[in-house]
Amino acid sequence: MTTFITQARFTKEGFNAMIAAPEDCAEIVGRLIAEVGGKLIAYYLTSGEYDILLIFEGPSYEETVPALIVAAAESGVADLKTVTALTSSEMKSAFVKAGSIATRYRGAGAAGARAAASSLTPQPNSGSQREGEAAGKDQDNVKAATAILSAEEKAVEDIRAGSPAPYYFAPPVSMAPSQPATSPRSTHRADAKT
Repeated sequence: MTTFITQARFTKEGFNAMIAAPEDCAEIVGRLIAEVGGKLIAYYLTSGEYDILLIFEGPSYEETVPALIVAAAESGVADLKTVTALTSSEMKSAFVKAGSIATRYRGAGAAGARAAASSLTPQPNSGSQREGEAAGKDQDNVKAATAILSAEEKAVEDIRAGSPAPYYFAPPVSMAPSQPATSPRSTHRADAKT
């Protein structure tokens, strides 16, 4: 089952209908989702840009959409926005698969950047300080591009080896306890009068 998160807004008519005949919308939405083979996990009324937040499981997006259409048509909601939610282990699996695909596929941009970085060489100094600075900047750019490409290749290798994706999914690093702050005003001043 796939987990989905849907946000929606009540229309003016939807608010008026709820005022005229209040009902438990969670129960109604739960039945609609169950009818397409899914299960409602949570139903919230929220403040802010959206009025409703649904979290539910469904067999697939295509099979769940009819329930959302009926819910929108029958309950006076609009501006539905539905996204798929993945657990961190599902995302790790996706990155592992992406790593294996990346080894076989190199987009034109990646190959072009790698070729440009390897073909650039510093220009000999012709005596002009401006040309020397430009050559130095080119050399710095080549080093930076090479470092980025090397880091990308290492990240793909790490993901393929089963290591967590760099930065994004690694557990937070515990911070060392901070040092006590020192006051800018010391009580032991040389010029203090007693």
